[in-house]
Amino acid sequence: MEIKGNFTVNYNIEKVWDIIADANKFSKCLPNIVSTEVNGDNFQLQFKADAKKYTSRFLGASYLSNLNIKFSAQLKEKQENKHILIQGEGSTIGLRFSLAIYIDTIAQDSSTKIDWKAEIELGRMAKLFGEDVINQAVTDIVNQTIDNLKNILK
Repeated sequence: MEIKGNFTVNYNIEKVWDIIADANKFSKCLPNIVSTEVNGDNFQLQFKADAKKYTSRFLGASYLSNLNIKFSAQLKEKQENKHILIQGEGSTIGLRFSLAIYIDTIAQDSSTKIDWKAEIELGRMAKLFGEDVINQAVTDIVNQTIDNLKNILK
């Protein structure tokens, strides 16, 4: 699954880079974080996802209404003020997934354009819940992350 987009912020590229190239600062963009552990360019997160609106269609799936998700990632391919890859793996309810977020930054006078792409491999999760349900849930989480990044950069 792939999701992509772009946006522009009224900050210079150095300010933007300071946030996206720092695992501690970038991890704060992810929604519903319960715990964070950062070691250099590596970080481990635990967060909760409210899956109620996605699982309410499934009889007996109410226990899945609040998912605990563990996620480990690394900042890679750092090209200062230009490009970064955030790559990691996670798990919830015994199912594994992988995520790669590519971020490219382009200076525009006193603002910065951010092009981003998220590639998500969901494995058995898509089969269990159906691709449409998982696609919507993942899209919501990615969009919340991008919105949080935008808010930090305001």
